[in-house]
Amino acid sequence: MLGRYSLGIISLVAAITGTSIDAWAHDESKYPDLKGQWIGVGVDADSPWDPTKPPGRGQQAPLTPEYRAIFEATLARDSELGPPPATCIPPGMPRAMIGYRPMEIIVMPYATNIMLGEVSEIRRIYTDGRKWPEELEPAHSGYSIGTWEDTDGDGRYDTLVVETRGMKGPRAFDSSGLPLHQDNQTVVKERISLDKAKPDLLNNEITTIDHALTRPWTVTRTYQRKRNPEWDEFVCSEHNRHVKIGAETYAISNDDRLMPTRKGQPAPDLKYFPNRK
Repeated sequence: MLGRYSLGIISLVAAITGTSIDAWAHDESKYPDLKGQWIGVGVDADSPWDPTKPPGRGQQAPLTPEYRAIFEATLARDSELGPPPATCIPPGMPRAMIGYRPMEIIVMPYATNIMLGEVSEIRRIYTDGRKWPEELEPAHSGYSIGTWEDTDGDGRYDTLVVETRGMKGPRAFDSSGLPLHQDNQTVVKERISLDKAKPDLLNNEITTIDHALTRPWTVTRTYQRKRNPEWDEFVCSEHNRHVKIGAETYAISNDDRLMPTRKGQPAPDLKYFPNRK
């Protein structure tokens, strides 16, 4: 009874949308097995963007002179005042793919969804052959279009090729503040595939094209699979005691008063409180 009812619902939706029932079918044998929980190998929230090089200046990022100066100013400020406090704003792309919290990859006929554990972001990588929209609404994760490839000709897809545009800023590559351009014209290209020798490893070759860089910058991130995971709930805002006002981040005391987070921090600009009495 339930099966006939579900089929009836699908048939109704198909009639309304003009989509055939066959389009709902999903042959898992055509796709790689990505089930389970994935997390970046040996990473934490402070991991550098290029895992093969030291953090900070050691990344040897191909920054333009302008953005190298911005990065140096960020490093000097953090050395004097400490790094800015963490907030619940999503890290955005490409930093989200460091994978310092567990993520889940769900392959569907129309899209591959990456459920990111960090502040519950969801990346929808559309694989239905759509074209780029004329206008993109900026989003932290951007807008992603992908295609599946069978690179070894065995009749089963093994590589997801993705391009992401339309990211919202400001953003950085990692916690050191390694910057991306303020124009938010970043393009991120990925090649995601299981390691052929170790199927519980997932490799992601990520190329970032950005006006803060003198050339495209390619790094490879690797994620480890846990096949029978237990998923915990992570609600960033539940215990967040920081708030960003203008360009500054302040702390909230136990009695709900604003407090500075660094020595010499200016008070919030009152223009952000138009309804104050």
